Formats: sequence, C-alpha cells, structure tokens
Amino acid sequence: MNLDLPSVSELKRAAECGQRITPDDARAISQTERELSGEGLTTGGPAATAQSLMLRQMNFDAKMDDLARKPQSHITQEDALEFQLAEGRAFNKPPGPVSVSAQVRSIAERNETLGLPAVPASGPVFVTKDDARDAQRAEAQIYGGQNPRGGMAAQMQSAADKLENAKQDSS
Repeated sequence: MNLDLPSVSELKRAAECGQRITPDDARAISQTERELSGEGLTTGGPAATAQSLMLRQMNFDAKMDDLARKPQSHITQEDALEFQLAEGRAFNKPPGPVSVSAQVRSIAERNETLGLPAVPASGPVFVTKDDARDAQRAEAQIYGGQNPRGGMAAQMQSAADKLENAKQDSS
C-alpha cells in the first residue's frame, strides 16, 4: 500500500497548473491521511484541501456547462464575472489573459457594444437601414474592419431590406 500524502501546497500548485482533483483522488487522500494520522482528518490538511479544490472544480464545470447552453449573444458582463470567479477558485489563481474567462469576457464585451442581448419589446419592432448601418459599424470595429457573414449586422440589414420591400409592395 502506497501511503504518499501530498502536501497542501503541492495540491494547490497542481490545481494552479490545471490538474483536476477527482472524487477518487479526494477519497484516496482522505483515506491516506486517516491511516497516517491514526485519527480523524485535520482541519486545513491535505484531505480538506483536496475536497475543497475538487468541489470548486466541479462548480466551475457546472458554470461552464450552463454557459455553453446559453446563446452566445446572451452572455453578459455579469456572466463573465461569475465565470472568472469560478475559474479562479477552481484553479487557485486568477485566470490569465488566454483563459476561458478571458474569452467569455470578450464575448460579453462584444455583446455590450452591440447592445445584446436585445431587450424584448412589448410590440412589433422594425429594423431600419440606419439601425443596420450602426450595427455594421460596431461589428466592423470588433472584427477588425470586416463584418462576419451571417453576423448580427447582416441579419439586421436583411430585416431592414425586407421591411423596405414590404413598404414598397404595399404602396
């Protein structure tokens, strides 16, 4: 039987490097700590740290799953902040500039710039050519001067064109 017990700092360092603490890992560390101490678990010891990191990582995974089910255009700054906090806790350090949190924050900033998610109106909403032009300008700033095919601005332009055609047909 192997009775190697990682230290609290080794567990924290492993999490900082992205290592996942599984339920089996936490169970094995708890069992080993009990066997080595001959008593119960110690507060703040390796077993408690492993359990805490495991739960934080599971919480992060749940937040990631929730965010993955949400339409990208509905990701808000609040979502980005919650996600950043969860990622920081899960990996025992603030997320870096190339982290998943940074990507979520970028999406939230883009949505805020474009005024997304759109607030549902109480009645019919009509998109004008001016609205579409403003959206194209905002999208071009975000995407380095080019608008993505099928993007929000393109959809708005299409809606404005359909509205204009419908007005001409009814005249």
